Amino acid sequence: MADSLHQVIIEASPATVYDAITQNQGIKGWWTDTCETTDHEGGHCTFWFDNRQTHFTMEATRLLPNQRVFWQCIGGPEEWLATELWWEITQGEGNTCVVDFKHMNWQRDDGLFPLCNSTWGSLMTQLKQFCETGVANPYFQNTAEPIN
Repeated sequence: MADSLHQVIIEASPATVYDAITQNQGIKGWWTDTCETTDHEGGHCTFWFDNRQTHFTMEATRLLPNQRVFWQCIGGPEEWLATELWWEITQGEGNTCVVDFKHMNWQRDDGLFPLCNSTWGSLMTQLKQFCETGVANPYFQNTAEPIN
């Protein structure tokens, strides 16, 4: 099995980071502009990509406010099924926090894994920028360009 691991230091409170990961407006600020999230364990989150051609559904398996978010993929591309997304948020010095992210339990380290690993690195930078500035700039935007 393969795991994707990333760490980022964010100049924001753990509550700000937790909300950016678990709330619709938070996800729309850094990851994808089309989503539905849940705020309770056992609930489902859905994220759309490629102008709604691709979607992922996650079950929130563990939510500890301002500390941890654990999701398991229950719908989407086959390679993602049963993988787990894990965010650990810890208070750093001053008004900073450390976010450790893992995308775990990939069945293989080829296929989608290398691309997803690289993308998660970029997404952690997007998360950092959103939490520090409050300016939304999702990595994935599903709004179709107007036809001229």
